[in-house]
Amino acid sequence: MLLHIGIDDTDSPAGMCTTYLGALLYRELSRIAEPADLPRLIRLNPNIPYKTRGNGAVAMTFEADEDLIPAIKDTVISYVNRLADFTHENTNPGIAFLEGEIPEELREFSLKALREHVTIQEAERVAREVGAEYFRFKLGRGIIGALASIGYPLKRFTYELLAYRKPENWGTPRRVNVESVFLADRWSYPFTYDNVDYYKRTVLITPHGKDPVLVGIRGIGRGKVLQTFERVKFEEPVAFYQLYKTNQNTDDHLVPKKIGELKLYDSAVVRGKVAGPYWERGRHVFFELEDETGRIRVAAFEPTKKFRNWVRKLLQGDEIIAAGGVKEHKGVLTLNLEKFYPVKLVSKIEYRKPKCPRCGGTMKSKGDYLKCKRCGHRMPKKLIPVEVPRELERKIYEVPPDARKHLSRPLVLPGGEERILELV
Repeated sequence: MLLHIGIDDTDSPAGMCTTYLGALLYRELSRIAEPADLPRLIRLNPNIPYKTRGNGAVAMTFEADEDLIPAIKDTVISYVNRLADFTHENTNPGIAFLEGEIPEELREFSLKALREHVTIQEAERVAREVGAEYFRFKLGRGIIGALASIGYPLKRFTYELLAYRKPENWGTPRRVNVESVFLADRWSYPFTYDNVDYYKRTVLITPHGKDPVLVGIRGIGRGKVLQTFERVKFEEPVAFYQLYKTNQNTDDHLVPKKIGELKLYDSAVVRGKVAGPYWERGRHVFFELEDETGRIRVAAFEPTKKFRNWVRKLLQGDEIIAAGGVKEHKGVLTLNLEKFYPVKLVSKIEYRKPKCPRCGGTMKSKGDYLKCKRCGHRMPKKLIPVEVPRELERKIYEVPPDARKHLSRPLVLPGGEERILELV
């Protein structure tokens, strides 16, 4: 009998990690049942405000004898009871079990949980209809991710190897040899990616919180991810590691929409025209985008760093395709920009002073007239319009690795441009 297990919302900003709990369970349950595949790390809607950290749920499937299923369920519940961080107000764990084949209705629910806002009541209704058993802890919001992780149709996937720390080191600075990470990245890129930021000379595979994760290495080749991990030198003991199959870096969260269709917490790709000049507030860059159905504010926030420079080069009337998540910023519905593609650019005109008609010298502005620096000739102040090249190209611009969402697909990977170019 196939038994599917989903777990979510066991972590908190103060510690713990659902992948850690899942990895321990996968090792424990593999002793008494046959795993159908690697465990799955499923990232859900990144825009939901009450997520704990990365909004990731864990699922695993086993081929198990029917008489062992009650013991397996008891083990899962015991692990969640023992390891979940119940002290944090935003930690509301959920567990789901489903026996047999996965119904299409559950797959549809999974994609909705990835792209839209889903309620606990919707999750409970779907669970009843597909015959899934579920367990709620506290508010039980985790049943949404638990069910969605079971039903997720993982047609496109990547891998992430997660190595975990010994408990006595949790909450202390992670000790990983920096140079070894750069060397490993140069050897494996682009089959593994987002390991380092070459511009800042920083390591990206180490998280910064109090959770048990030591490093996370992502890639499109299972063997390459493992080999890259072996090339990294650790200056603290590794407790164990687990390879996950995941929907990270697939862009599966992005859905083509009209601007007027956008709702709070959506992840979408829209095509429109820049409605006016950009403005800045607190190092964030904003502009408005419009199509025939409406208008929305678009933002490149400060953590996107040099990406903002490309946004600043957009002019009113430029037609672009923009991808990102819809949130509220200071009460205004805002598309948080992940990528954009200039489709059509308007002409850029600069007004320049003419050369001196007598000697060809440089003219200097003197109030309402121009005066030649060389010969002193004066003439009425009349500037000449000149079309200058635009600094933007017809290519996709994306945020840097350390600002990239878990689900956003880097352009270095095959298919990194698909969601954008669908609207060209």
